[in-house]
Amino acid sequence: MRQRVRQLLQNEKLPRGSPAKLWVGPATHVPCCCCGAAIDTGYEYELAFATVASLKFHPRCYVIWDEERAAAGEGR
Repeated sequence: MRQRVRQLLQNEKLPRGSPAKLWVGPATHVPCCCCGAAIDTGYEYELAFATVASLKFHPRCYVIWDEERAAAGEGR
């Protein structure tokens, strides 16, 4: 999963910047923007950005995305 997230960040399919807002709520069974699997883990992360539509993540995928964007240098 980390390699996939790195590729998505590199190809600008996932944002590197901080979200304008972050919500945690019940899972809505939509596809995760990182792994593509339905989010059915009980809850999901929804992030709103100024430049892209909101994105939804599995909790584990959110943590990986957040760590990888930080390692890549946020906003670069």
